[in-house]
Amino acid sequence: MNVDRTIKLKLSVSEEDKETLKQTITIFNTVFNEVAEYGFENKTYSKVSIHHATYKQIREKYPKLPSSLVQGARDVACEALKGVKLKHLPKAKTYSSIRYNQRVITYYLRYGKVSLATINGRIKATFNVPEYYRDYINWEVRSSTLKYDVRKDAFFLHVIFRTESPKPSGDKVLGIDRGIVNIAVCSNNVFFNGKQIKNVRAKYAFLRQKLQSKGTKSAKRLLRKISRKENGFVTDTNHCISKTIVNMPYDIFALEDLTSIRVQSRKGKDFTRKLNNWAFYQLAQFIEYKAEALGKSVIYIDPRFSSQKCSKCGDIRKSNRNGNSYHCKACGFEIHADLNASRNIAQAGISCLSRLSVNQPNVTTV
Repeated sequence: MNVDRTIKLKLSVSEEDKETLKQTITIFNTVFNEVAEYGFENKTYSKVSIHHATYKQIREKYPKLPSSLVQGARDVACEALKGVKLKHLPKAKTYSSIRYNQRVITYYLRYGKVSLATINGRIKATFNVPEYYRDYINWEVRSSTLKYDVRKDAFFLHVIFRTESPKPSGDKVLGIDRGIVNIAVCSNNVFFNGKQIKNVRAKYAFLRQKLQSKGTKSAKRLLRKISRKENGFVTDTNHCISKTIVNMPYDIFALEDLTSIRVQSRKGKDFTRKLNNWAFYQLAQFIEYKAEALGKSVIYIDPRFSSQKCSKCGDIRKSNRNGNSYHCKACGFEIHADLNASRNIAQAGISCLSRLSVNQPNVTTV
């Protein structure tokens, strides 16, 4: 198994090189559109047939574009045609991101430098590698995408790194219950409370309501800014929670498969809004990829009865749970309801191990 990570690097280039990169991106996307149009009209996404039909003509038409970038534009166009199954013509915008393969880009990661092929030869750019990306410097570079952000007038490289994932070992299971009041509760008695998160989200909701009522251009601009800040807050919080969880001394993390929650829940608009108000799936994804890098794995279990079942005696009654409290009417066991659920999730995860191979991460059982 391999682990892939994508990092984003902001490039620092001269004004002259900026113009060169803009022209390179523009021509690349023009080639993409011409190749895609040929493939669409001739009902093919074969790279070989499209290459023979278009390469010579495009090289004569755009002689400054390096051959590897011409081939890159062709490959991306063919993949786009295959992705839409030739049902419609994919089109690239003037400044759509472009792909760089290993022949047209050279990295000097330790020194924060990169050399890129353009219509005017190679240019050099510099970048800062954030501290939290430095672990990837020794990984293998797989592919790169150059993006021009028109709004910021800046260039960014999205680089995919790869390394071999550690081999999974051990079978110690941690159950994790995700919820609205508590973002995550672990079966080892660790709670990630959502009170502060709830207050921040309420503040953003209040500001959003006020701005929406105005409807002016400046209000809409502020709404977009607030949305970016809120999304950043959610992502950062989920990163912090998932990092803490995967570094716990456990080998397998059991989560509920929440895809059926929306169908099962019939608790009104207010509950649905709260349920949609946090990125449960993003948190799960973060736990998955962080666990994979450590040689750990994630399994998903059926969520039915996890909140009604007694984690001590196994009695299942809806009346056992009352808000945040769980009191088993069969054995008298009392515990926080979310902690009880997380322990049931852990038990279900252990049961799964008897039927599934723990050497395969991200196993789903429903």
